Amino acid sequence: MGLDIPNNYRLIGATKLLAILVIIGLIQHIEMLVHALRFDLLGMAPVSVIILVLISGIIACTGLLLGKKWGFIPLYFYIPAVTLFLQFSLIPFIPNVFPAKYHDIAIMVINGLVLLYSVLLLLRRMETNYIQKY
Repeated sequence: MGLDIPNNYRLIGATKLLAILVIIGLIQHIEMLVHALRFDLLGMAPVSVIILVLISGIIACTGLLLGKKWGFIPLYFYIPAVTLFLQFSLIPFIPNVFPAKYHDIAIMVINGLVLLYSVLLLLRRMETNYIQKY
């Protein structure tokens, strides 16, 4: 069924799927990001971190939607930063299935799996480029 599609196109499609996950996460939590961008002197460190997370998410979306490998670099900052600092899941609504007691663990596991998937995807893309050269 999907065997007639060249492997390189499937990898680019999976890369664009990662970009869509990041876009959904940014849109879903835009209110929290806008609220955090209101500058006050007492919370300058968290605001600067949130600005960096927002910028890295936008750059990652741009690179991944264009199918470029450099889009993975800001993604590798974005996923752990979103997990640790903002505590929201890249795959929305799944942590809500679990009880509130396990909500944070579910977010870490989901985002960890997305990070692992993105690393494997980049490795596969690099492998296909190596094979195509020779």
